[in-house]
Amino acid sequence: MIRFTYQHLLELVDGDDEFIVRLVEEGLIESRDELLSVDVDAVLLARTLWRNLEVDWPGIEIIVRLASQLNSARRRVQELEAALATGERSKT
Repeated sequence: MIRFTYQHLLELVDGDDEFIVRLVEEGLIESRDELLSVDVDAVLLARTLWRNLEVDWPGIEIIVRLASQLNSARRRVQELEAALATGERSKT
């Protein structure tokens, strides 16, 4: 998560105030004081799904969550592969 000012987030979503309100309502953005905690990839994915593919909000929520889980799984596999490679090198 990256902390953004509202103005920076507004620039990220091409000035779409209503979209930001919806992202906050749906829990994709956390609002604290004047700063917003934003997963930029999730916001851009949600924007693409909403505007270009006309996916409804329940679908967006599922897709964004699955994309996040997939990215976490990829990172974990990379960590395991690195640990395995390190372990194999220490044996030789």
